[in-house]
Amino acid sequence: MPILDLILVFTVFSTVSALPSDDTVRCVTLYHGHVTLELPADWKEIPEEDLESFGLQLAEASGGRVAEVYQHGFFLDSRNVISPLPLILVQIRESGRLPFGQFLHLPPLEELQRSGSRHIIDRMGPVLSELDLEKAGYDKRNHTLHLANKLVLKTEGKVLVRSVSFLTERGLFTLHCYAQAPQATVVAPIFDRIIDSVRFDDELRYQPRWVDRWPPKPSTIAYGAAALIAMALLLYQVRRRRRRS
Repeated sequence: MPILDLILVFTVFSTVSALPSDDTVRCVTLYHGHVTLELPADWKEIPEEDLESFGLQLAEASGGRVAEVYQHGFFLDSRNVISPLPLILVQIRESGRLPFGQFLHLPPLEELQRSGSRHIIDRMGPVLSELDLEKAGYDKRNHTLHLANKLVLKTEGKVLVRSVSFLTERGLFTLHCYAQAPQATVVAPIFDRIIDSVRFDDELRYQPRWVDRWPPKPSTIAYGAAALIAMALLLYQVRRRRRRS
């Protein structure tokens, strides 16, 4: 999966005047019981119908260029349901298990900025006026892909987006964390605690394999097949000579 496909952007409509101060947390179970995470007590879950409506609004605002599906979402409790920031959207992609080797040596940040920013801006159409990819990296200790973007939305100004994608045995489990630029420093520790609290059950937890360091490519498969054929021929010749002797 191309790394730029993981850079997801969307429009927002308002801000909040205060950030959470309650240190108590509650455990939330997601993904049919496969995932748990901890949220501050004053963060609420976005109803499913509002997530669907938001996806439709995003598609409409981008001129049909963007069609994203989010399975869960959380926001700081207020009168509005979807609009306040900070906001977390959860995206589950069951696209199949990914070998971690393809993320160990990512292109330089400058290259990703050149190739990705214009592509995403064109894709978003009238919603987005500027995008700056500030970070792209892979943490092999917990097998997570980290992206940080600064968006300039034509309606709301600067919005910082932090995306963390966990590799799983089925694909990717991603948290997209959004905050207005003035909120970013204050809300960052809250996002950190939520991300650090994510836990997977044994069925979904990523199990690294030795072969993951060399993700399969057509040339790799061809060379591997040739090597196996050569080894088989070699063994055949050895056995044949032993029989003759």
